[in-house]
Amino acid sequence: FEKRSGVLIPIDERDFIYKDWHAASLPLDQGAEQIFYIRWKAESEIGAPKMSFIAQETIVKHDRIERMVLFALSGMMTIIAFFFIILFFALRDRQYIYFAFYILTFAGFLFVSQGYLGEFLWKENVFKSVLISGAETFTLSLVTIFFLLFGISYLELKQRMSGWYWNVVVLVGLVGIGMVVMLLDSIFNFDIEGQFEGVVIIIWAFFVAIVPLFLLITPAILRIRTGFKPAWYFLIANLVLIPLSIISINQITFILSVSTINESVLSRILQVSGVFVAAILQILIFSMGLARKLRLDELEKKIAQKRVIDQLTENEKLKDKVNRELEQKVQERTREIRDQKEEIESQRDEIEAQRDLVFAQKKEITDSIAYAQRIQAAILPHKTYLDKLIPEYFILYKPRDIVSGDFYWIKEIDSSIVIVVADCTGHGVPGAFMSMLGITLLNELFVEGRSKSPGEILGELRTKVKAMLVQEGNIRDQKDGMDMAIALINKEKKELQFAGAYNPLYLIRQGELIELKGDKQPIGIHWEETKFKDHVVKLKENDSVYVFSDGYVDQYGGDDRKKFKTHKFKELLLSVQSKSMEKQKQEIENTFEAWRGNVEQIDDVCVVGVRV
Repeated sequence: FEKRSGVLIPIDERDFIYKDWHAASLPLDQGAEQIFYIRWKAESEIGAPKMSFIAQETIVKHDRIERMVLFALSGMMTIIAFFFIILFFALRDRQYIYFAFYILTFAGFLFVSQGYLGEFLWKENVFKSVLISGAETFTLSLVTIFFLLFGISYLELKQRMSGWYWNVVVLVGLVGIGMVVMLLDSIFNFDIEGQFEGVVIIIWAFFVAIVPLFLLITPAILRIRTGFKPAWYFLIANLVLIPLSIISINQITFILSVSTINESVLSRILQVSGVFVAAILQILIFSMGLARKLRLDELEKKIAQKRVIDQLTENEKLKDKVNRELEQKVQERTREIRDQKEEIESQRDEIEAQRDLVFAQKKEITDSIAYAQRIQAAILPHKTYLDKLIPEYFILYKPRDIVSGDFYWIKEIDSSIVIVVADCTGHGVPGAFMSMLGITLLNELFVEGRSKSPGEILGELRTKVKAMLVQEGNIRDQKDGMDMAIALINKEKKELQFAGAYNPLYLIRQGELIELKGDKQPIGIHWEETKFKDHVVKLKENDSVYVFSDGYVDQYGGDDRKKFKTHKFKELLLSVQSKSMEKQKQEIENTFEAWRGNVEQIDDVCVVGVRV
């Protein structure tokens, strides 16, 4: 006769089925000598197996007991797991869901490790072959992962011990990677030498069974030392699990080899019973720990609620006391306020009287300044005079205050037009006084009748200003003065003469800007006074001449609140050359206002343009 058994044989063709054992039912004649021939076929290297002959009644009896133990304890573990799943949805605490999945995967691992998966599945296709060969490593890896996650949540490592928390997280990652590698080995059957494969399996089993236990035992001891009593349950449960882990490693080492055939029926039954008892004991201890922790949480909540109630009671008493004191203070304060009100009303009347006086004085001062502005405007060249004198010109004159420290002076002397733009020290009333002085001195200089160059005019003007302000070079002398640009246009010679005290002149000819720079010294006292230099330029038709103070280019504005600066002013003048002088004035003024925006004007502005 012929008997066949093993995982390569379909289930319905096996002679005798008992979990993942390679068993066959053999008829034996009592007292007779019989010869049996055995042939092995395997997908991997096998050693020389040993055989055991066991009475069929014995193995059936033990199988019935073993299955009863398996299904009873598995059912108990499943019920406990679903209880904690319900508890998770009720309390929304992740430690309960981690513990529930730990129990379920643990039950699955024990079911797979005892060989029952191979009893129900035959490796007739690749999927089932992979499922059988990789199921034990996969379930044990999941057990380890959920055990580590449960330990993190139970011991509150993330909140209390961040260093240990990251150690455990790293181990979770390593176990996950190892699980994937072992599954890939089951699928693709990597060609690994027998001894090396055994070493790899032992190392992997060490990392999923031993390392997690000791990695969580240490922080559990540390948490006990800090007074966290539920950590005792975690520690005891893990100590119970250590023998189970040793059994598991032994089981993995031998189940993955053919030597499992040699195990006796009694040893297998004792093994599964011991494993399940240890697992149930650990789960019960964990459950007690969770219950203890839940009671502690409830107790802490009650203590916190009592503290809140006591605090509210104390606050109520304090509120009554404060209300009484407050009422008394309100009465006292009311009397004080009444007295203060009378005093404030008296002070208000006095302040209003002073305000009216200040307003009257302000109006008087403003009226005086406005009158001064009319005087200043009267002594500046009149528009009717300028329209007759210069065919094409514009004057942009924008005082910062009512009166200005900038002024312009234009007059015809012989056959020449003298154009002066000056920026006096200061602005407002002080600047206006200086501008009046400048205009007066210019009128005096040209009354003398002698023809002078712009440089000579600046030199004589400097002498007169220093004399008027008594500037003798002493430290205590007034440092007031003015910056000035003088342009003299000879209509007959078509010639431009220019001299400047700091201020330049721009001549624009056929789209090109020519800058005539002034001397770096003011009209007034200076540490190094030199003769003012004259510039002479032949004029051509449609040449444009511009003299100005620094108020335009120094104005802050734009998106970055920066100065307008000289290079932008030059670009602006070049861009308006195709327009009439009146249109140029409008464009230059609009650009100034757009640049300034809501920024306050910081200085007086004066720009004079003439087209030849």
